[in-house]
Amino acid sequence: MFRRFAGSIPGGANALFQLHPAELSFLLELAWDRRLNSGGVPGRPGHRSALPGLTSAFGLGTPAGPLAAFIRRLPRAVQWDHLIYAYMIENTRALRIFRRVVEEFTSGERLGVPNGTAASQHWLRNTEELFYREPTPLTISAITSRLRPDLDATRRSTYQRLLGMELNHGTDDNQPYPYPKAEAANREFVTTFEEFLREVWIGSVNVRNATGPNPTDNGKIAMLVTRLRDMLLARRLYGNLSREEYVFVSTMSWFHLTLQYDSPIVLTLRAEAMSPEQRLFKIAERVGLPAHGLSKSFFDIADPVSRILILIESDVVSTPAQVPALYTPAPGGPEDDMRTIITHWSLISGRDMKAGKVTTG
Repeated sequence: MFRRFAGSIPGGANALFQLHPAELSFLLELAWDRRLNSGGVPGRPGHRSALPGLTSAFGLGTPAGPLAAFIRRLPRAVQWDHLIYAYMIENTRALRIFRRVVEEFTSGERLGVPNGTAASQHWLRNTEELFYREPTPLTISAITSRLRPDLDATRRSTYQRLLGMELNHGTDDNQPYPYPKAEAANREFVTTFEEFLREVWIGSVNVRNATGPNPTDNGKIAMLVTRLRDMLLARRLYGNLSREEYVFVSTMSWFHLTLQYDSPIVLTLRAEAMSPEQRLFKIAERVGLPAHGLSKSFFDIADPVSRILILIESDVVSTPAQVPALYTPAPGGPEDDMRTIITHWSLISGRDMKAGKVTTG
């Protein structure tokens, strides 16, 4: 969400990072309040949840000041990224690394002191207030309680329930992270999704076949899309997990945005670089907690795989007549996203999604 905010607010990300934490919290409430609601059953991409928002529940108006103009431009139908976006960004270990950054700056001067302008101090305060402190009660971000006091465990549990996947790291000392594992979880998501990727790759290789046999199986791709759609929507029924997804996607987007350019805290840490993963590697080295070696793949796949899973859940590529759009090049089509996903999923998983019998002619 914060990357979307930064694209609309005057001054971009630098201005966003310098807002008061209460203003940032309000933006999250407002975006939730304006989430897409096209009717139908809550939980689907066009209607994520039927839970009320704070601004509508209490009739809160638009605040005055620098946020006023931005809020007037905020769409009335906000859609956030898929949970898998948060999963991919967290696998870079950015969340744990920036926790170390905040700890070091708030407890000593091993990393020096935030220098240059007040921008780094703003970033540090906002990061600690929003992501490393108990959320303000009654807000949409307040998903911890005496029943689920560990936010890290709740996040891991949500990944397991919807995606059937574990994070690639545990505790800072490399021990498994304890969290409650649900019985109702999509344990077949990975195997089904990988079969889907392999079948789409066959279609991509053979899309221009004019002669000879073509092993592309549109019926099988449609069947796999339907299976993926059904298992994902089963966990989302009536808006289940929507609130958690919104909070976790928003959290990871803050740190992704921080690494997308030489932001104030990146400059303070002398971690200037040409890409998010290179900045993360430099910061990780400074705080003594390594980033994942395949962080580039996690950053590169996060947005495309989010878009494709939203497309699948939207039920617009679920018939044999519709699935060629997934592997047929077209301006603005999903084929480019599919190629990116196939390449980086292969690198991340260590399993080649392009391995399969193909015939060209």
